[in-house]
Amino acid sequence: MTWLRRLLSAAWPDRAPEIDLHGLRVPRALDAVRTALAAAQRAGAPRLRIVCGKGRGSPGGKGVLREAVAGWLEANGYAGRYRREVDRDGRDGALSVDLRGGLGCREL
Repeated sequence: MTWLRRLLSAAWPDRAPEIDLHGLRVPRALDAVRTALAAAQRAGAPRLRIVCGKGRGSPGGKGVLREAVAGWLEANGYAGRYRREVDRDGRDGALSVDLRGGLGCREL
């Protein structure tokens, strides 16, 4: 399987591993982010895409996961190493985390 990942990475270098947090509550989502970041770093991925959702299904339409994940990233060594991905309608439902260089997650 490792050879397949290497082949796909060589063919599509811009394709980042991704984790989708739709349907998860904040504590479980943050555990999933921690696990996905560790796996992506071990695999040597240059970045990780975290799909949080836009908050359309949340009360008040506020993206609770998006804010919680961004806050966790800030507090755990990823400040300045992630960006929000904005789509056509101007809403951001995903974060892209740069895994190249830096300290990474202190909790791993």
